[in-house]
Formats: sequence, C-alpha cells, structure tokens
Amino acid sequence: MYIVCATDNNFVQHCVIMLVSLLRNNKNVEIYVLSDGLSSQNIKIIEDEVYAQNGQVHFLSVPDEIAKTFPMSNLERLNHISRATYLRLLIPELLPQDIDQVIYFDCDIIINSSIEELWNYDLSNMAIAAVLQIGSGTEAERLGYPITYGYFNAGVTVVNLKYCREHNVSNLFMDYIHKNGDKLLYNDQDVLNGVLYDKCLHILPQWNMTSLIYTPDLKKRGDSRNGIIINTYSAEKQNAIIYKKNPPVLHFVSRPKPWQKNCVHPLYQLYYKYAYKTIYFKNIKPQNPIIRTIAIIKHYIYTYAVCIKQRIYKTDLSRL
Repeated sequence: MYIVCATDNNFVQHCVIMLVSLLRNNKNVEIYVLSDGLSSQNIKIIEDEVYAQNGQVHFLSVPDEIAKTFPMSNLERLNHISRATYLRLLIPELLPQDIDQVIYFDCDIIINSSIEELWNYDLSNMAIAAVLQIGSGTEAERLGYPITYGYFNAGVTVVNLKYCREHNVSNLFMDYIHKNGDKLLYNDQDVLNGVLYDKCLHILPQWNMTSLIYTPDLKKRGDSRNGIIINTYSAEKQNAIIYKKNPPVLHFVSRPKPWQKNCVHPLYQLYYKYAYKTIYFKNIKPQNPIIRTIAIIKHYIYTYAVCIKQRIYKTDLSRL
C-alpha cells in the first residue's frame, strides 16, 4: 500500500501524528512525503517515527521556484492552508513510474482503522476516488461545471496514477491554474474538482469524516436551486451518522484544530491519543478543559443562532 502526504517545516508535528495513526492501524505501508524543502532535523524526526512503527518512508522535494508559482487565497479564514498542499498535483510525475495507485492524506487527519477497503476501490476509467462535501455543490458553479457533480473534499484521495499519466492530468492541472487562477479559493482542491469532477468516484464519508459532519444542521444540508432539490446526499448522510462516533478516517478540516486554542471538535482527543504514541510529540498537552468547555458553549450558541437566522431569511444555498 502506497501513501502520499505533503508537508512543510511548520506542519511536521501534525504530519507525524497522522503517519503514526496510519501505521498503528495498517501494515505493509510505504510512504512518500512531498515538500518544497524540509530541514534535515525534520526529515530525521519523520524517519524516526515511521521506522519505529515498521513503516518505510521516502522524501520527494519539489524545487522552490515551482512551488512559488501556485496561487494562494488571500482570505483570512484560509490562511492556514500551506502552499505545500499544491504538491499533490504533481504526484503522477514525482512518484516512481512503476507505482500505479496511491492514497493521499492531508496532515490534519487521523486514521483510526484499517484502510484496506479504501485501497481496494475499483478505479477503472476513473482518475481518483474522494468524498463529496455535503451541501457544497455551489462550489461547482463557481468553478464552471454542473452542480449535479457536487464538490469533493481532496484531503483523502485514492489516485489512479496510471490513468493520470496516460491522460497527462498533471499538465491539465497546470493549464487549469493558468486559466482559472482568479477563481481559486481552496487552492489545489479547487483545481482537482475543476479538472476531475467527472472522473472522480464518489466514496462514502467514513473515509473522510470532515468537521462538517459534526455540525447540528447536517440533515438539512443539500443543494437546491429555485426551490428544486438537486443533490440530497442521502447516502452520504446515512453513512456519516453510522460512523460519526467511531470514524475510520477523521479530518480536522476546520479551525480551530485540536492543537489550537478553543477547539470544539467532539473527537479532538483522537489527535492526542496518537500523539501519545509518538516519540517526539508524546508530551504535548491538550487544552485546558475549562477553557474548552466555555468555547463549546459559545460555539453552540453561535451555531444555533445561525440556524435560526437561516430559517427566517433562507440565505444559505447549502440548506434544503
């Protein structure tokens, strides 16, 4: 099983914890770490952690002049996204040509079970497999493709490298960036959706349980236009409810994240569960429980106020 992730020097702690969670639940894993330049100290940290869990790791560095060409969103709410995430667009060219398939994981993820089923999806005639973001179909309209395809989260993607190489997908990505740079909000995720929206196998949320799953209005989310329901995401919602308390793959996609102040995610302790199994980061401290409780109360008051406002004004197109 081949796994790819991308990190920079600022995100090594979280990269390590993700990899340890992966290796504690899966065997015979070979890892490729993409970066635009890691320090020798951080390379050693990752190597030590992976080897301690009986994994294999390789490092692929992308020249800085290439990485700097990728456009970044100037929205404050997205300033936590690193340029390193764009490196996944080059995976078909960077990895050895005899590797036909990989799973890509963002580093703000915890893998909490075997991913053998995820690895074994049939990607015949498809470029990737990914999980739809429930109620995010309007992003498709922003990027210029039909809303019926929805919009997937690219934090977990199974990549058919053979297909991507045969169809020169990396070149299609670069061309899309050149022509649509002004449309991009979510960086490489937008590029992947914009190019591969009709070549993506939609898999169920258990493989990428984003923070959206844990919002109180999940059942009400969908895509509609002029009173007509387009995407209900019924199968996705049912699957999310089943795996909500014990997700195979948990993705801390929104801020604050577990290592940040005022994180309100109900499963934030999973991050620390695997941090305690590392060599270098087992002594990090969770946030103060009193401060966290106050943050949770404030969060739910705000969330339910937004829901009430939506019922009155109906301004959010993601709600049915």
